[in-house]
Amino acid sequence: MTKGFKMDHADWLRSELKPLTESLGFRYTPREELEDRLSRLRGHMERAGIESLLVVQKMDLYYLSGTTQDGLLFIPLEGKPLLMIRRELERARLESPLDKIVGLKSTRDLPSLIRNHWGRL
Repeated sequence: MTKGFKMDHADWLRSELKPLTESLGFRYTPREELEDRLSRLRGHMERAGIESLLVVQKMDLYYLSGTTQDGLLFIPLEGKPLLMIRRELERARLESPLDKIVGLKSTRDLPSLIRNHWGRL
């Protein structure tokens, strides 16, 4: 490490975990790739008149968020997606380049999390 260079905890974990996960065949999804995927999805949503989408299927969740952690992904037509993680929140924050990642203790919390993020249900 270069003298005087400060690395926060998340950056340090990424630097330590990346070689290990890549050696096991896992590749982190770049932010630009996820933004492109979300943009294409939103184009389909707009044409179909869909205002928001809740992703629950694991493969779709991984494809659109970049994490394999158990959770749900709320995607509004406009604005940032909200990734809600049931367990391993810190790991999801390491794996996913999405900005809005929160814990989800119970599906009963889903309406309030979406309302707080999106401003409505």
